[in-house]
Amino acid sequence: MLQIEPTDHCNLACTMCAPHAERWETVHGIPKGYLNRALYSRILRGLVEDDLRFDHLILQWLGDPSLHPDLEWMLGEAGRVLQDRVGYVRFDSNAILLSPARMDRILAELTPGVPLTCVFTLDAVTEATYRQTKGRDGLDRARRNIRHLLARRRLLANPGQVRVQVQFVIQPSNAHEAGDFLAYWREALSCTGAAQGHGEILFKPLSVSGGAAGQAAANSLYRRTLLEAGIRPLAGDTLSVTTWEDRPWQRDDAHAARGACPGLWYTPVIRQDGHLVMCCADLHSELDLGSLAEHGFRTLWEGPRARAERQKHRAGVFDGVCRTCGGINWYTLGPESSAIG
Repeated sequence: MLQIEPTDHCNLACTMCAPHAERWETVHGIPKGYLNRALYSRILRGLVEDDLRFDHLILQWLGDPSLHPDLEWMLGEAGRVLQDRVGYVRFDSNAILLSPARMDRILAELTPGVPLTCVFTLDAVTEATYRQTKGRDGLDRARRNIRHLLARRRLLANPGQVRVQVQFVIQPSNAHEAGDFLAYWREALSCTGAAQGHGEILFKPLSVSGGAAGQAAANSLYRRTLLEAGIRPLAGDTLSVTTWEDRPWQRDDAHAARGACPGLWYTPVIRQDGHLVMCCADLHSELDLGSLAEHGFRTLWEGPRARAERQKHRAGVFDGVCRTCGGINWYTLGPESSAIG
């Protein structure tokens, strides 16, 4: 997986997102900004020159990509340049600024053969809960924008090219609305018939850095909420309900030894200024490998600094940002990882 950050600005202040909830002046230790259009094109073409392939590309990291005025073009350019090199392109947004006109432009930028996944994290059913959880208003506008996307998707020659996922991160401020969230989006994603394309409703637990008591409490609330709301996984042709079962290593896992984190092998992220960072959990860019305006991706990702960090993990040494992190838990480190350290 590759993440590229269009911007580290955000128009919300979600309680689960420290940089924006606490209004950090800088997110990565550098001034906030927007990925330059020319640099973005250079990065994409550099991936082709290095003959790289990814399962998928995500346009988002620590800000909301809808704040970037060129988001629609960036999605289209990724499909055009990386066609046959990515399984699909994805963006994550709160959808507040993705007006019907912008949703139409996103669909107009689709590249044949390159699926698009649109992920919208909403976390509420009522405006009051949304405001408490997300820090500001905007739920009604976001839902209207998403419903427009769903309606326009039906008119595509291949509706299945566009996948829509809505997310609900269960936390104390919104757990009471989980069941209603499922009911609302089950109707919204199902009402247009079999030709609509695929929709997914994802329920996730709150992630608490480093685990231990805080993560144990979040996991308990998550399990209890799913049980009380009757939320169960569902795998359908046009609608899926997904629950999050895996969790990262925790400091209180006395029975389990901590292993090397797959993130240092499988989840590179490119910052809004074009720097390549080894892990999406590294908010302050301690694992900054260098600028892609000056070096090729492969040169940095397979270079001595990156290899040294991976070897520390293999040796059971977790320092710096990795010391208290729970790790990336949606990948498993496989034998092929030895090829790059």
